[in-house]
Amino acid sequence: MHETFSGANATEGAILPSPFGANAKFGSVAVFDDELRTGLSRDSPLVARYQGIIVATGVAEGPASQGHLTVASILFVAGEYAGSVLSLEGPFVGFQGTLERSIVGGNGKFRMARGYYLLKLLNLTSPLTAVSEADFYVLTCHQSYM
Repeated sequence: MHETFSGANATEGAILPSPFGANAKFGSVAVFDDELRTGLSRDSPLVARYQGIIVATGVAEGPASQGHLTVASILFVAGEYAGSVLSLEGPFVGFQGTLERSIVGGNGKFRMARGYYLLKLLNLTSPLTAVSEADFYVLTCHQSYM
């Protein structure tokens, strides 16, 4: 996953600050439209878009309580799954190590999907960009049941 945090080509951005004051994060909202590519390079083929919202949900101070809830979709734009979508939901508690979140549905070839995915930061390619690895573990409903 390729993320750009600011500039003309930003793929993430805050849209609503916390209503609880300048130093608070609780209640702030951001959106993202990141690229899922086959490799570390920006020139590697685009497979999907990772689009959604993230809301700061932790009220208490400290790294363990600075939770964020994300709701996202993986919109496949190329390859075997082009036109299909995975629906994702889950918390971020801290942004270190490997993060796990739920796959709660989908459409197209992922109709009635369930599973989880793992997201791991590989490197910050600059202060403005990051590259992460996303591994998806998906169970789908057999076509004969639909």
